[in-house]
Amino acid sequence: MAEPHERECAVCTNDFTTPKILPCGHLLCRECVISWMDSKADAGCPLCRCPIVEQSDGSSSATVDALPTDFVMEALVESARVLSKDHLCCVCEDVRADFICMQCQVMLCSACTKAHKKLPVSRNHDVESVSTVTPERLAASRPALCADHGDKQAEYFCREHRLAVCSACKANKHKVCRETNYLDNEIQSAQNSLIDLTKILVEAEQKLEQAIGQVTSRLQEVDVSEQEDMAQVNKACYRLHKLVEDFRKNLKEKTCTSHLKIRNPLCDVKTDLCNRLGKVTSHKHIVTQALAVSPRPALIHMTQALTDRVNSLDLRSDWQQEVWVKPVSSAESCKIVVRWIQQELLMLEKQWTEPEIDAKPPVLVFNDNCGTNIRLTNGNITAEKINKRASSNGGGRVT
Repeated sequence: MAEPHERECAVCTNDFTTPKILPCGHLLCRECVISWMDSKADAGCPLCRCPIVEQSDGSSSATVDALPTDFVMEALVESARVLSKDHLCCVCEDVRADFICMQCQVMLCSACTKAHKKLPVSRNHDVESVSTVTPERLAASRPALCADHGDKQAEYFCREHRLAVCSACKANKHKVCRETNYLDNEIQSAQNSLIDLTKILVEAEQKLEQAIGQVTSRLQEVDVSEQEDMAQVNKACYRLHKLVEDFRKNLKEKTCTSHLKIRNPLCDVKTDLCNRLGKVTSHKHIVTQALAVSPRPALIHMTQALTDRVNSLDLRSDWQQEVWVKPVSSAESCKIVVRWIQQELLMLEKQWTEPEIDAKPPVLVFNDNCGTNIRLTNGNITAEKINKRASSNGGGRVT
């Protein structure tokens, strides 16, 4: 059942007037969409920021008129207005009405209800207590009236003119129309189409939610992997203390960059899937509501409009698995670098403990770009060692 706030436009906050279905599935009043588009050059939906139109060369009113109208919501708003009026008998005027005729859409007191049930034209009408009637039930009970006469029951539907007509109009104005079928058959066909649309949207919604869950899981794995790698980086750099502080900073930046290259595509995929899910869920709500309410002439118009809209939606839930590539781990890289530095230090220590005759001990100096000579290639570490000759003061330089 539609809540009262669901019958309100998000822009004007009043009950919908000629509600238009945006490409994202949200509803706005026709005039509100026009004024919203006129206020901004690239105006999007005020609820989800999705574009209202891809490209429009005409006026905003013509563009908005091309959007499908939610006739079901129109019927719900009108029914809600009927129920919100003062509960006064339409015949007695100043007497409280406790009943409403579902077909005539008028409120009656107890005495007038008895008379209403006795009249030949209304004896078969459904008269119920006002307190138990909802806008949805009232909208669904509206009789199908002829589009030309308005006061006659519609029995046929002309597909060529998309109108519900009475038997007289079928025999006269629409006798040359190629497809004029019984209205009940058209309504049944429309209901079957809405059931099929509901199944399609429910399946697409489930697949999109599953895909988003998979992407979310991958993002969590990236975060965990990043945290573990950061811990290993910190542990290795702690062993090197201040001598290799610049190297630790450089390696952390490489780790962040490695994960960022994986996270960004995954975030883009998740955003795209969420946008698809939003559109599918909005349209599923409209289709489900239309199926529950089923105002007769409006249902047929809505079915065609919703069928065209669903066919234009992107219902794919697949996402490229190639965007998930396991980040290159920095932990093993750190271990290799530490062992390499330890070996170099042991060699230097051995030289210091066993110096050559008349030779001065070498001096260990770390350049400003310490750590930048480590290259990560396909997950393997390549350590470049640059040996330079001793400087003029006799010191050895190892970088």
